[in-house]
Amino acid sequence: MLHILLFFVLLVGKFATICLPKMENEATIIEKAKQGDKEAFGVLYKHYFPRIYRYCKANIYRDDLAADICQETFLKAWKSFPTFSLKNGGTGQAYLFRIARNLIIDLSRKKKEFSLAFYEDIEVEDDLAQSVDRADEIEKVKHMLARLSEKDRQILILRYFEDLSHKETAKIIGIREGALRVRTTRLLKKLKEMAQND
Repeated sequence: MLHILLFFVLLVGKFATICLPKMENEATIIEKAKQGDKEAFGVLYKHYFPRIYRYCKANIYRDDLAADICQETFLKAWKSFPTFSLKNGGTGQAYLFRIARNLIIDLSRKKKEFSLAFYEDIEVEDDLAQSVDRADEIEKVKHMLARLSEKDRQILILRYFEDLSHKETAKIIGIREGALRVRTTRLLKKLKEMAQND
């Protein structure tokens, strides 16, 4: 069952390469957007939309709800941007993920749903037996993640699927960076134990 944990790491590695390059002059663009510049906010929207949508999709089973949460994230960001600050290590990306996370939590209070179906889009090998094994492993990983608490699941998604730093993930989740590092280590150990026991 250790191969399931290794598969998880490989799965995460595959999607970590999807990450967008760092935005040039993000601080300048954010300052313009804070002053109501729609074009500057449009640049942020185009840059961060794919990641925010992927994050919403990983946490919400239905495409339509994920799209709604993603749109609501950017609408709330636009309305609250004048009060946003880059001080204390804040980033536009962390700010948007935090809004999305809060909206997902609000939705999950109403209805419990979880899916990694969006992350299943993996190239299939020619060998049918390997394809079937891979599908089984994906299901096992999904079930292991589904058994975690919402906060723990989001930590793993942000850290490994979205490839955010410890600092950004801690800011989004609302805990100290040191606590996040410890929690992440414990979560990976817990997943390993779950894989060995299944």
